[in-house]
Amino acid sequence: MITLPQHWGVRFTPTVHTHAEGPTDPSNNKLHPNFVVVVTGAGKGLGYHIALAYAQAGAHGIVIASRTKSDLSSLEKEIKSTAPDSIVLVQTCDTQSDDDVKCLADATKAKFGRLDVVVANAGIISKYLEGPDGKQRLPIGIVEDADFDRVINTNFMGSYRVAKHFVPQLVETKDGPQAFVCITSLASLTNSSDLTPIAYNLSKIGNNRMVQHIHNDHKKDGVQALAILLSIRSQQRKIARDLLMVFEDADHIVFVDSMPLAHGLES
Repeated sequence: MITLPQHWGVRFTPTVHTHAEGPTDPSNNKLHPNFVVVVTGAGKGLGYHIALAYAQAGAHGIVIASRTKSDLSSLEKEIKSTAPDSIVLVQTCDTQSDDDVKCLADATKAKFGRLDVVVANAGIISKYLEGPDGKQRLPIGIVEDADFDRVINTNFMGSYRVAKHFVPQLVETKDGPQAFVCITSLASLTNSSDLTPIAYNLSKIGNNRMVQHIHNDHKKDGVQALAILLSIRSQQRKIARDLLMVFEDADHIVFVDSMPLAHGLES
């Protein structure tokens, strides 16, 4: 296990949970009958299992979006198997495109007429390079990171586009949690490219600050904005469900977004 600096605040409680249990188990955290959630980047990995967790919690409407239609088809089938009464809206969406994100927001409003939670999960990392030893590695430093623009456009600007088009719908949904959830990373706390590339790190710093702005600018409207700082992720279900820290577990996000963090809370 990677030892992280104490000042990162990773272990700020004496007990670290790695399994969803009790109120954080989505099957024990039933949502209100009209609950609608949007998950971007839902085709694989964490986003896939976030959507499934909402299905386990009984979400009425689940909007799943990613760039790859075939991945969404597989997820739709699993959601229907888990929660036959849930209504699933499937839409391809590249968060690098403002038009795509706007279409997703418009389709959500047309289908359900409300929005309780949006999870801005879509994200990428810089392309791997081949080192002198022939092994694949991530770029180190600003000169090597030739994928800088694409990573910033997807991770930071993509999350911005999701906020831009979906926060107005959250503001309108006064009888729900009104939660904007942004999947960011502990990489936002590092000042080195040794573990993750500079573009990725900077994109996540931007996400963190954007969430703070949304909280401060829209808490008067009832909106709560949450940044989930992840550590280790994998495409495999076991790791997606049992991650290193409590907030990294897809199941816990269902519980966290229902907490009244923004209501009467000063940052």
